[in-house]
Amino acid sequence: MMYPSAWLAVLAPAVFMPFVYAVGRRIGRHVGWIALLPLAYSTIFFATMLPKVALSPLSEYFYWLPEIRFGLLLDGLSLPIVLTVALLCTIIILYSQPYMEHKIHEEYHEENKKAYATYYSLYLAYATSMMGVVLATNLFEFYLFFELMIIPSWALINIYGYGEREKIALMYLLWSIVGAVLFVTGALTTYATIHSFEISELKRLDGNPLATFVTLMMLLGFFIKMAVFGLHIWLPYAHAEAPTSISALLSPAMIGLAAYAIVRLIIPIHSAFQSLYWPVFLWAFLTMLYGGLMVLAQNDIKRLLAYSSISQMGYILVGIASSMPLGVSGAMLHYISHGLGKAILFLTAGTVMYRSGIRDIRSLGGLAGRMPISATAFLIGCMNIAGIPPTVGFISKLMVFSGAFDRGLQASWLELSISLAALISTALTIAYTLWTVRRIFFGPTPEHLRDVKEAPAKMTIPLIIFSVLSIIIGIYPSFILEPMMRTVLELLEGGA
Repeated sequence: MMYPSAWLAVLAPAVFMPFVYAVGRRIGRHVGWIALLPLAYSTIFFATMLPKVALSPLSEYFYWLPEIRFGLLLDGLSLPIVLTVALLCTIIILYSQPYMEHKIHEEYHEENKKAYATYYSLYLAYATSMMGVVLATNLFEFYLFFELMIIPSWALINIYGYGEREKIALMYLLWSIVGAVLFVTGALTTYATIHSFEISELKRLDGNPLATFVTLMMLLGFFIKMAVFGLHIWLPYAHAEAPTSISALLSPAMIGLAAYAIVRLIIPIHSAFQSLYWPVFLWAFLTMLYGGLMVLAQNDIKRLLAYSSISQMGYILVGIASSMPLGVSGAMLHYISHGLGKAILFLTAGTVMYRSGIRDIRSLGGLAGRMPISATAFLIGCMNIAGIPPTVGFISKLMVFSGAFDRGLQASWLELSISLAALISTALTIAYTLWTVRRIFFGPTPEHLRDVKEAPAKMTIPLIIFSVLSIIIGIYPSFILEPMMRTVLELLEGGA
């Protein structure tokens, strides 16, 4: 049992929802400070659990129905992931205050207090759902949080997005529901086979004739959420047209949770997952390559970052597909790296749009002298996702490809060749990130940007925090990696 309760840390944002909505209807934009409180509590709670969980996993359970036990598990794998989610939600809500003030004024041309109340209430529900997905110990519980994750994110795009937001939000909703249906098909088949919804019992499926079907259904459901190649159609639209503060959660936090779920739920079904190694690995490589190539064709800054997220999911999937301790641990560390790096990039895109009103990269340039904090942060974010030291992205990608090559050396020259091709394709990431930095922040400054100045402190402080964390974890990753690798090794061996 954990004291104070982990349930309180997960559910605090949702519990605050009605209060935030009621107060927001009265005080408008200032309600963001109240919405910050439960998220800050969750982040502090999970941060204080790091030294305890490094020694031993912690769990907390209650019976929802006689045969269905809901629980939260903090171990070397789930804690760094949920802490990343909580930290992103906490810092981005600070960024949201000036950004949404500008967005709502632009939309309604007045102080629309109801709009603030609705935004922050939905934001809190979204945060709770993501944290619940990470810590769930039961497939039914996981599914409840997984479905809950869809509703507020859809509403936030539908109400506060750009362009054809209602159409785009509906497309996002339909794709998400298809993914959820595929997952629940696998979950119900699991229960019919082993008569348990407990995630820790999934290894009992190993060797069962239905194991491959369960694995395939869950994988396809998670692949939709990850937006891998061919199932990615919804992502460039949803991430590009969502409010930037929500794009910075959709891409860095939410889509990567599907990769975490593959590690937690599917890897323990060892033989079935291994039987699908080839298609998964090839799919990962195609996702990396396609996402990187599509980035080079984009001129819209947010759409560019959306396709970059597809490419980064390919990296994570390569590590997972290797089924090697180093590769899988690297994939999960890359979730953290991508979370920090992509949050920086989306938030910096928001600062540029906030000050210039421009999304087309062809109309930008020379902003480094006028927005030095944003320019520096954007460069660090690019270094993170490109895997350039001293950022954490360097460590995570090194581990991912070490795992892939380790698998290739143990298998065949063909697998080793594909691993080499995947490694070479990382040049695309380095190319498009540095090229984007050059196009936005360097070169001649257009006449219409000569009066642009740095974004307000509430928008630049989050950039500084994420940038500093990217470097600190890159220099000293062992406090996260050691417990994580132990847990991953247990999952891999437990399914063997």
